Amino acid sequence: MQRVKTGIEGLDQLLYGGFLEGDAVLVVGSPGTGKTSLGMQFLYNGITKYDEPGFFITFEEFPQQIYRDGLNFGWDLRQLEEENKLKVLFTSPDLMQQDIQRQEGLLPEMIREIGAKRVVVDSITHFHRLSPEQGQFRELIYGVINALKREGLTSMLILEVDQYAGPASEEYIADAVVYLTNDRIDGQRMRFLEVLKSRGSRHNPARTVFFIQEDGLRVVSPYREPFFRYKEAGSTGISQLDDLIGGGIPYGSFYLVELEYAVQQRVFTYNFMREALAAEDSYVNINGHAGMEQLEDLPGWAELQQHLEQAEKAGRVHFLSSAPPGQMLETLEAAYQRAEMAAPVAEGAAVPQRTRVQLDLTRMVPMDPNGFFPALARVLDLNRKFGGVAMGMLNPRSVDEESAERIRAAADGIVRVWTEGNYHYIRAVKTVNSARAPIQMFVEVPEPPFVELLNY
Repeated sequence: MQRVKTGIEGLDQLLYGGFLEGDAVLVVGSPGTGKTSLGMQFLYNGITKYDEPGFFITFEEFPQQIYRDGLNFGWDLRQLEEENKLKVLFTSPDLMQQDIQRQEGLLPEMIREIGAKRVVVDSITHFHRLSPEQGQFRELIYGVINALKREGLTSMLILEVDQYAGPASEEYIADAVVYLTNDRIDGQRMRFLEVLKSRGSRHNPARTVFFIQEDGLRVVSPYREPFFRYKEAGSTGISQLDDLIGGGIPYGSFYLVELEYAVQQRVFTYNFMREALAAEDSYVNINGHAGMEQLEDLPGWAELQQHLEQAEKAGRVHFLSSAPPGQMLETLEAAYQRAEMAAPVAEGAAVPQRTRVQLDLTRMVPMDPNGFFPALARVLDLNRKFGGVAMGMLNPRSVDEESAERIRAAADGIVRVWTEGNYHYIRAVKTVNSARAPIQMFVEVPEPPFVELLNY
């Protein structure tokens, strides 16, 4: 599908590249939210970045005011008009409505004269006085939109509202709806943008902050692709999750998985363990041995258990559940050192052997509240020193909030898993490479990795 870019990076990201060509886009907002600025930037970027001439139709400001406002952002709209790439038309709603309906009208001729591809109408609120009855008004707007589509235009129609009170009739007719607000955040006004609708097109309906700066609007998306993808990382065993966080858990890092149900924890345990064995890495499970019986009904567990027993006999797998913290740490350090010493022996190996540590934090915190955090700090120091991969699992409801916050602060990355209503959700809320993805819905599947992300 042909996309019409706004040229505003964060907004185009929310729109997965831009609006669809020929869309009628409704921009809704109260006074001072930046509607006209967005419209002007849509036209200016279209001309200067994409060679798409534009038309600005206004019912309340003279062209001189539009030129002046554009210069505040460094946009010389008058110059563009002299170059026949832009038309700024000050008219009335009734004249526009009558003229645009006629294929040989003055307005269609002016549109064709410059080869316009984009148009902004500021604002269609004024059409209300032509037809105060709701049904007739809807027909009127529908006719205007169809006339603009007939001319091959992607249109941005501005609608003024005092306060949003649910969908207006214009929203049903428009192909896309962008809603702007000016909300108070801790005593300060902040502007937000939401793409409420984009018919026939994928979009992110997230409430997104934006700023009006010297060179125009800057939209700061709440989502962000990873700054970089790790060349070396330990897999969680769930490839879709690895992709969301940039390739897996980077070596030397500790990632926390917050989940509320044991049935979800066993899936992460199984996948992480299975991945460690497949990579022939050392695997250390701290305080999770008591929960291993929950894996017995998972497909493939019998075979995986055999590999575990063989690796345990070879000294590559350790379950530390009842030993004193000091002895656990000694065993853990020995496992790290053994893996490091074995690395040069594996000739031709693309990746050296590593140690993967899995911590059942839900069990560990209540067992030794006073000694837990010093022990965790030591585990993470060893993990960083030897370049291992550590993944901790915690039910935040099972520990006090202070302990949960301290664990979160120690984590390099955080993945949250929760159930709301009849559905399961997962989200990466913190990563080393600053990846921030939308909330993902997942379902359980009968084969490893036992989860499938639906909106991935």
